[in-house]
Amino acid sequence: MSRQSVELKSVQQLAEIVFEDKVAADKWIQSPNLALGGNTPTKHCESELGVQVVRRILASIEYGGVV
Repeated sequence: MSRQSVELKSVQQLAEIVFEDKVAADKWIQSPNLALGGNTPTKHCESELGVQVVRRILASIEYGGVV
């Protein structure tokens, strides 16, 4: 398993925790996101920096902050 797929898997798991629902998390991961310049979180996770950005967005969602 590549590092990229491991990182994406960990982001998916974090999204499931944040959204408390696998279906909602999967939908969010695959949907274009304005905070990511219109990219999907999946696409954004193709780089290490992108993974960090997606994790920050999930943290903001979890704690009710502004994204």
